[in-house]
Amino acid sequence: MHQGRFRGIGRERLAERRFSNVLPHAGGDGIDLRKMLARQILPLAFALGIVWLLWGKMDDLDVNHIKTSLKTVAPHQWLLAAFFSAISFWALGRYDRVVHRLIGSPTQSGAAQRAGVTAIALSQTVGMGVLSSALVRWRMLSEISLLQATRISMIVSVSFLTAWAVVAAGVVLLVPLNLPGSTWIACAVLAGATALVAFSVFRPNFLSRFNLPSVKAMAAFVALAAIDTFAAGAALWAVMPENCVIGLVPLVAAYLIALGAGLLSGTPGGVGPFEVTLLALLPQLDQEPVLAAILAFRAVYYAAPALIAAALTIRGPANDAAPDTQRTGAQLTELTHTSLLPSRVSAAIDAAPRAESALLRQGCLSLFETHDRCPTAMAKKTGQSLVVVSDPLKQAHFHTGFLSDLTQASHNNYLSPFLYKIGGRMAAIARNAHWVTLPVAREAWISPQIFSTDGSSRRQLRRKLRHAEKSGVYVKVGGANLPLLEMARISDDWRRARGAERGFSMGVWRPDTLPHSQIYLAYQNDNLVGFITLHKNAREYGLDLMRMKEDTPDGTMHLLVSFAIEHAAKQGCKRLSLAAVPLGPKPGEPKIFHYLRHTLDKISGASGLRQFKTSFAPNWETLYVSAPTRLGLLLGALDVTREISRPHVTGCNTTNRQSPEG
Repeated sequence: MHQGRFRGIGRERLAERRFSNVLPHAGGDGIDLRKMLARQILPLAFALGIVWLLWGKMDDLDVNHIKTSLKTVAPHQWLLAAFFSAISFWALGRYDRVVHRLIGSPTQSGAAQRAGVTAIALSQTVGMGVLSSALVRWRMLSEISLLQATRISMIVSVSFLTAWAVVAAGVVLLVPLNLPGSTWIACAVLAGATALVAFSVFRPNFLSRFNLPSVKAMAAFVALAAIDTFAAGAALWAVMPENCVIGLVPLVAAYLIALGAGLLSGTPGGVGPFEVTLLALLPQLDQEPVLAAILAFRAVYYAAPALIAAALTIRGPANDAAPDTQRTGAQLTELTHTSLLPSRVSAAIDAAPRAESALLRQGCLSLFETHDRCPTAMAKKTGQSLVVVSDPLKQAHFHTGFLSDLTQASHNNYLSPFLYKIGGRMAAIARNAHWVTLPVAREAWISPQIFSTDGSSRRQLRRKLRHAEKSGVYVKVGGANLPLLEMARISDDWRRARGAERGFSMGVWRPDTLPHSQIYLAYQNDNLVGFITLHKNAREYGLDLMRMKEDTPDGTMHLLVSFAIEHAAKQGCKRLSLAAVPLGPKPGEPKIFHYLRHTLDKISGASGLRQFKTSFAPNWETLYVSAPTRLGLLLGALDVTREISRPHVTGCNTTNRQSPEG
């Protein structure tokens, strides 16, 4: 299966914007090196103080004993320590791979890992962690700026410290250590980690400016931290002198705590705090053999990697460090300039089975493409899910290969795939692939060529139309000279009357997309009182925005839609979608699904929409949601509900959202 990736338009601008969502800006649009250097003064002063204290204790140590103990370290112990060190650095390099995937960097995984290993090997030895590692990453990756390299270093540093705290807390609870209050601190850390997982899933408002990683990404960081620190601790254990016997697990536990002391101190390599803490945690061992082991460990784990890293940094980036623009695999492309879409995207929107594909023009959804840059579907990374909205953009993609590409792309971004509002055909394909599938909504649609207001099923519609016509309401087709200010005012009033705006698969008031829409305007006494917009493509029209004043005569919206159906028939349109309405809670389903359905019903005004659309006696098509697992289905439903109800939290750039879609 082709490997997926996330690829942006205008890579450097998009990457910098994504970095700013993860951590606050460092120095605005550039890096203030003076401030960063100033921040290193305190750690360096602290390091000098520790060295001075240790120097005062040197008289109490038997230096000859240290030398003798160091000589007892056998060659096979050095080799074993080098082996464990290699495992540790492999895990350290994977941090960069994870971060580059999360931020949508075009850098190849191998180049990212190599740059990460080089940066960490040098920075842990020379000190000034974020600054020195940023400079190395900038040197090793020619396609990123110094600002981007600094933010990558910041993200790696914060994620490692957080993951180390979780691993250390677990070890403290499992391995007895003579640390007062350590149990309570460990419990507090794990409680904080649990809260962070909950924040990642539910995305509360107060964390909206931060792009929290998914739970899968968090788990990857913790797993890598465990591999890295356990391997490093094992490297220290491997070079313990023959007269210094201790079990692997107790030493690794002590190493984890000593490592934390060194990291928090900010001294180069943790020199000073690391030694003091390790000696304090191992009172049963003689100090001289332990210090001999630390010297051997620093030679293997710090000095040797630093020399290799220095040589790599001098050489610069490898040939494969440049972004891979020809790499195979599915990709997600952000459409930041929606009024200037590439011709292939505009062509895909026009030829798509559903006119809803025009949502791509509104800037909230991204374009999911295959390895040959063929537009495949509308999608968005949100929360724990890579959500695909509606069916694929081409009939040729209605097959299990599409699901495989989506699954791979989701895996590469540490997300779960989720299909939202797909039709029966795609739902059947998903079920055959053993995905969990549930009905979520019903789409109302009409054949304009045969539509008529006659018949008992449309009795209410005729009554509404008569009422609007008696009130002097009439409809015009929107042309080139639209009353944009009046339309914007009506849209604002509509939003304020409902207390909140909606997002994601629901329409958005964006004047720059109106040239691609079909627009109908309702007037009373030559005053604009309401309007609707419809998505359109070669296959169908689809109802999008519905806006009207609060004091607009009853039946105005029915008149607008009826006029649109009549006009669509004259244009040769064979299918007009009145958009989807949530199904509402279903008996016998899990309570959490019941709650999410009820929430979606409430925020979309589904009861009123059902009544409105039923008056047209339309055809109804069931739409579905689908995911590989029940957990993925639940998380996807939660992510979509949040996207619709809280676009200001999800980061979707919306204005005055309200629409008939759910």
